[in-house]
Amino acid sequence: MFDVSVIGHVVRDVNTIGGSEYEPSPGGTAYYSAIVYASLGLRTAVVTKVARQDEGALLGPLRRAGVEVFNMATERTTVFRNYYAADNSDIRMQHVDARAGGIFLEDLPPLRARLVHVGPLTKEDVDPTIIRHYAKLGATVALDVQGLTRDIAGGEVVASHSPGLGAFLRHVDVFQADDEEIVTFTGLASVTEAAERVRTDGAGTVIVTKASRGSLVFGPEGMLEIPAVPPRRRLDATGCGDTYLAAFMSRRLRGERLAECANFAAVAASLNIENRGPLRGSTEDVFERWSEFARDEEPDFGLPPRLGVDGTALYGADD
Repeated sequence: MFDVSVIGHVVRDVNTIGGSEYEPSPGGTAYYSAIVYASLGLRTAVVTKVARQDEGALLGPLRRAGVEVFNMATERTTVFRNYYAADNSDIRMQHVDARAGGIFLEDLPPLRARLVHVGPLTKEDVDPTIIRHYAKLGATVALDVQGLTRDIAGGEVVASHSPGLGAFLRHVDVFQADDEEIVTFTGLASVTEAAERVRTDGAGTVIVTKASRGSLVFGPEGMLEIPAVPPRRRLDATGCGDTYLAAFMSRRLRGERLAECANFAAVAASLNIENRGPLRGSTEDVFERWSEFARDEEPDFGLPPRLGVDGTALYGADD
């Protein structure tokens, strides 16, 4: 039994930041989120499709991080080109040079996990029936919806609404999108309306990330506004949303409250921006930065909770 299984394509990312193109590197939700889970101490598996000739470069770093990889070899690896402006990492343009085949229910290895994190990068990446399958097995299901709001036109990634994709949301425990993706996914005009629709359709908790403007968390008790934690330096924003959701779920698995999960995730996402590649910090690193930020810059953010020996938060009698 794994703590978490991440399902999605590990891709080759070619990032251009401020006109400078960097060497190709592993990327995709499956890569970034799995590294986070493993770094935070969870037993992690990845189910993906990568061409055999790319396994060493793209899957080797996951295996070295302690992630167990289930690769269904395919002829082509998905290749993304990400373009960021030098003065605003919130803005990204994307092109796709190649695409691997989709991941379907019949492809899945016979593994069990407490949490299943589904991260499609396009609408064809992951069969939505996989969500229902794992929910019926009793797993907690987290969905990063970004790929379900994307079409590929002439190699360019474009936003696209597809009515009917919300039918599986009753099987989703935590749903994440950025502020543009959620209105595209629902076809509604505002983030608040869109989040309410997603919850009405069955998702338990809805997270809306807004890059440097923080995030919103919609749950049974209403909406939480979570401020962003400014990074000490901005090197690479790729994988920031993936880091946020994985960090959030790592604490949610321990039964922590939504506010604490979201604050932890905001700090982890900030640490991700400060370096190229995925988050490599430990739980202790995230909590140390959280304490510094709360004391020195944003007292309203709240200090991190005390932790028990198993890493579970300990709250006072009045909490």
